[in-house]
Amino acid sequence: MTARPTTTFVAVALLLPLAGLTACGSVQAAAGLAPATAEAATPTASAAPTATAVAVEPVHNDLALGSAHHELPAGGTTLAVDYWSTLDMGAWTAEAAKPVQLAATITGPHLGTGKKQQKAYVSTMTVTSSLIAADGTQSTGPTVQDTSRQTPGYLAMAPYAYSTSFVLPAVPAGTRSVELLISYDVLEQSAPGAADYSKATATDTLTVAIAQPSGS
Repeated sequence: MTARPTTTFVAVALLLPLAGLTACGSVQAAAGLAPATAEAATPTASAAPTATAVAVEPVHNDLALGSAHHELPAGGTTLAVDYWSTLDMGAWTAEAAKPVQLAATITGPHLGTGKKQQKAYVSTMTVTSSLIAADGTQSTGPTVQDTSRQTPGYLAMAPYAYSTSFVLPAVPAGTRSVELLISYDVLEQSAPGAADYSKATATDTLTVAIAQPSGS
């Protein structure tokens, strides 16, 4: 019997696995089941969210040191006002009655108590208030007005001063500060001993913080 060459079998043995792999890959691709690439199979790390610190602005308080001194222009004169409270700032809570006291003195180049000097008076003092919440929203608070019952007003030159006080009632919980807009109507004689007066209005702003409960 004649021996058959072995090269034919070797060729078949080498071709069959290649054909089988090619066929398998074609079926998977046709079915949409192609093997995932190494890159796709590798899980992608996600960056963890980073907490961002939010800066909290401190509440402004004009009476933080116990008192405040403001000098206000009023026409040709100057109104110097001292503000303070008999209630400690730590007790300025939302529910408390909060007293404010003030003393105002008018100065000017022609003012004085002598016969050849002009006099000046405070005829009306008005306070309007705004309540400021933690988110910055504002609401209207109480209004206080003091109008002189004597003509032309309250004498307010050294050694005298216009002195008064008022009380802010309870405010809603969550109020962070109270902003007071204060106006003064100042009357100055047109000449020494004259019955005519010029009027100027001096305006001021006073912001006072409301003490918050512990942990807020």
